[in-house]
Amino acid sequence: MSPEDETKQRIIQGAAQVFAQEGYEGATTRAIAQAAGVNEVTLFRHFGSKKNLFLAMISQQSPLQSVREALENQLTGDYRQDLLTVGNQYMTTVLKQRKEILMSLCAAEQLPEMREVIAQMPAELRQVLGDRLQQQMTSGSVREMNPQMAAQAFFGMLFAFAISQGVLEGTPAAQIPPKTVVEQFVDIFVQGTITSDAEER
Repeated sequence: MSPEDETKQRIIQGAAQVFAQEGYEGATTRAIAQAAGVNEVTLFRHFGSKKNLFLAMISQQSPLQSVREALENQLTGDYRQDLLTVGNQYMTTVLKQRKEILMSLCAAEQLPEMREVIAQMPAELRQVLGDRLQQQMTSGSVREMNPQMAAQAFFGMLFAFAISQGVLEGTPAAQIPPKTVVEQFVDIFVQGTITSDAEER
């Protein structure tokens, strides 16, 4: 990693810390620069504005990259196993970045100009998995349906569980290991989407 890239990474890490503590509106570029160990001039030279820095932080912490890598590099051709791979990657990332994701949703609500940009990330996730589901439909393994809606249903189950973990803390649901949650959701999804011919194989 070049010195420039290291500096950008430090700024993003500092931003994540300050945004988590103060929220988007309360965070200042001065505080972020101090947390990153740089001056504000350096921060603006790399990102131009607090908004751009926030979007860079959200983009870096998005589960999109890990899901795309899982789909491109770790698939076996087994429908259930591939969904488990994608689901575990997605669940791990969302649980790790839960606070940042919640903050981005709040920022999108408060700042209309950010909504379109932030909304692109789940849309890209749906597209990536939807394309894979379309291949499964073409092969006859998955019944015909809107692949984008199917992808939304899949990620929606996992997202709702991961995001609600802070609320569910101390309840029986919170004690279920994430891997078990993914397995159960995948089984529900597979049973609802697989064709009868594929089920008999």
